[in-house]
Amino acid sequence: MSLTTTGDSKSEASWEANSEVAGDRLDRFLGHQLFPHYSRSHMAGLVREGRVLVNGRRSRPSYRLDAGRRIVGEQATPAEETPPAIEMPLEVLYEAEHVAAIDKPTGLLVHPGPSGLSRGGTLVNAILHRYPEVHRVGLVHRPGLVHRLDRDTSGVIVVARTNAARKGLVGQFKARTVKKEYRAVVVGKVPLKSDYIDLPIGDHPRHHDRMCIDLEEGKPSSTFYEVLERLPGYSLLRAAPLTGRTHQIRLHLAHLGHPVVGDRVYGRNAGQAFYRLREKQEQQGARVPVLQRQALHAARIRFTHPVDGRDLQFEAPLPADLKDLLEVLRSLGP
Repeated sequence: MSLTTTGDSKSEASWEANSEVAGDRLDRFLGHQLFPHYSRSHMAGLVREGRVLVNGRRSRPSYRLDAGRRIVGEQATPAEETPPAIEMPLEVLYEAEHVAAIDKPTGLLVHPGPSGLSRGGTLVNAILHRYPEVHRVGLVHRPGLVHRLDRDTSGVIVVARTNAARKGLVGQFKARTVKKEYRAVVVGKVPLKSDYIDLPIGDHPRHHDRMCIDLEEGKPSSTFYEVLERLPGYSLLRAAPLTGRTHQIRLHLAHLGHPVVGDRVYGRNAGQAFYRLREKQEQQGARVPVLQRQALHAARIRFTHPVDGRDLQFEAPLPADLKDLLEVLRSLGP
């Protein structure tokens, strides 16, 4: 392989496929050759844009190589798929060569959708501005990400700044060795001090944007919870997902009969109770909660440093709107 640098963010490389790689997909071959500096999905984006050629011709990422084929291309950022870098405020909890931890505010999308909608104003846009090198890490439309949070869930989220870090973190998530802990305010008095919720989760048969409990075809899902404080008509929980299904904590708690306060998808009936609380407080001239979203916060994450093996733990403090909610509920009495 020959590698020639042509600028700060663009370089050109060439290879000749031999018999050992014959039959490999083009994108897999490129990802292997350029790891850990560039990911397979990064190079696949360049292939689709025609900036990587095989024997002088455009190919698909799935193209199977033959011995003797010459591959030439650049390694710049894929123009059509990578979200733009946008300067936005970020609450950084930790940053080092391989890993960063961000305290995500509520209301912020983590990454653009696959349709390309909301390409601006997401956490990924802010990450790309602060850490430009992340454009080469992981999936093209959500570079640097190894896990996600819902738009209306606040709290700590980890960013991989190198492909070596991403590979290690993804492996830990798959092995379920990453420990995550949430704070949730739920409706009702949860009877048990602590328990596990073991219910399989699958796609909702009618609503593409939500999940459901599916006892027949759902994926195994487990959530541990502990009651931290019982309040008039509500409970403050520590919730630890042992698996990583979409909407897992919200769905499990709602199925238990104690939906997260403010959850418009899985807690509509409970939303009426919270609305009545706000109305009553306002009529009495008392303090009204400012909460305008689901009362769920990613408080802590713990994992092994993917490169040097150190034990890492990051915490995001409870945001102002959840502190306000708890103060209002405590003011209602014992």
